[in-house]
Amino acid sequence: MSAVLRIPATVPESERVERLLAERNVLVHPGYFFDFPREAYLVLSLLPRPGVFDGGVERILDALVL
Repeated sequence: MSAVLRIPATVPESERVERLLAERNVLVHPGYFFDFPREAYLVLSLLPRPGVFDGGVERILDALVL
């Protein structure tokens, strides 16, 4: 099970995904893995425990605000 998050298209998805992992310790999939027609999507797994998921989403949102 997954959730799709549409994000601002300010940087390429591949760069965004790499930066989230390197700088925020959050692993997400870029939308192009799932054949979205354009950039600016992140795909998040819904399998982590709620607290882990919530922390990851908070770190993603913090990274998007900067």
